[in-house]
Amino acid sequence: MAKVGAKRKDKSVTVADIPHVGPGTPCGEWFRRYWLVVGTTQALYDIPQAVKVLGEDLVLFRDQFGKLGLLGEHCSHRGASLEYGDIEDGGIRCAYHGWLFDVRGRCLEMPAEPAEGKFTQKVKHLSYPVREQGGLIFAYMGPDKNDPPPLPRYSPLSDRGGLRQIEPVRQCDYNWFNFFENSADPAHVCILHRHAGYGEQSWGDHFFSYREMPDFQFVDMDYGMKVVMTKPGPNGEDEFADEMSLALPSIIQVGDTEFVHAKLDAAALMRDGSQCEHILFLTPNDDDNFMIFTVDYYMGPDKDFFDKLKQMRAQERPKQDVKPYDRRKYMPYKGNIRQEDLITQSTQGKLGEREEQLGVSDRGVIKFRRIVLEAIETALRGDVPRGVLTSERAGEMIQLHCFAGVRAKASV
Repeated sequence: MAKVGAKRKDKSVTVADIPHVGPGTPCGEWFRRYWLVVGTTQALYDIPQAVKVLGEDLVLFRDQFGKLGLLGEHCSHRGASLEYGDIEDGGIRCAYHGWLFDVRGRCLEMPAEPAEGKFTQKVKHLSYPVREQGGLIFAYMGPDKNDPPPLPRYSPLSDRGGLRQIEPVRQCDYNWFNFFENSADPAHVCILHRHAGYGEQSWGDHFFSYREMPDFQFVDMDYGMKVVMTKPGPNGEDEFADEMSLALPSIIQVGDTEFVHAKLDAAALMRDGSQCEHILFLTPNDDDNFMIFTVDYYMGPDKDFFDKLKQMRAQERPKQDVKPYDRRKYMPYKGNIRQEDLITQSTQGKLGEREEQLGVSDRGVIKFRRIVLEAIETALRGDVPRGVLTSERAGEMIQLHCFAGVRAKASV
């Protein structure tokens, strides 16, 4: 940390630094101050699982006593991959020469070394603290491994009498920030997604109308930023609203899943409002790849909600007719929200390397980049960046703002 700060003492952090997350980079050092999702409990079996996080090759496993471990993938002996190791005897044993490491990276055995030697005590393999919450596995890769900050207790991961599902992990082959800052750009929802779920909804006088967009406001929050979209409501005292949140370092939560994807009718929206929290945790593998861990938490009365949501999403297929000579990589894409996001975000190029001309409609993107840069600079100074919990807030329920429905007019 001090080395990075000293190297950059006379050079301010810029947007060109944000996409780069490897060890020693400004954004990479900042990312390592937070707990990051590195896997799911349902996908972790009785064999090691290789995972790349922030440019580091790691292996995730659970020992036979149920303890989670996240270690450097390559054995400290001669570099063989522990992905092919055996989980036994209180740790993971390298297939090459049998060195055995526990979840804390301590070497327990070296079968080919003299039994009376103390070589095992000299070896400390790379390891990171890991915790489970709501079916997700979080890791802390920062400087305070022996005393990490509290793991935030996220509302959708806490049991509150509702239903929770963890969606299949998505693997994306472009830069993580292209996806993240996309949520600070609500205008694209009305334009890019007008052929898909957002354009098909009818509530709020076609809330996301391409021709008559809602009002957009962007609000600083202690966790990052809230995006507030509103239109006049059924009478002069209320408003249609759709709120979503961007939490540092890389979390998005939205509340309109029932009406965009599950296609619930406008009457249900006006009567009950949103009842599903849809939260996404983005974890960069490196500068060119990232994972999306998605959790839905539903508090409504329909016990079959997730089955219906899955069926509706399966119908969200691109609606384009593709000409026989159209060889473009991502065709067709119009009509499927995730495919529409993919073709725009993955073809942008990295922030800092692409040419941009930002307008008034980009004020949310501009504001959010400033929030991220300030957080990175805070971390590089050695202070606690926004969104990292202090010990005084341990155990506090973290409720990110998301809402879709009708409410009394609010000032933001």
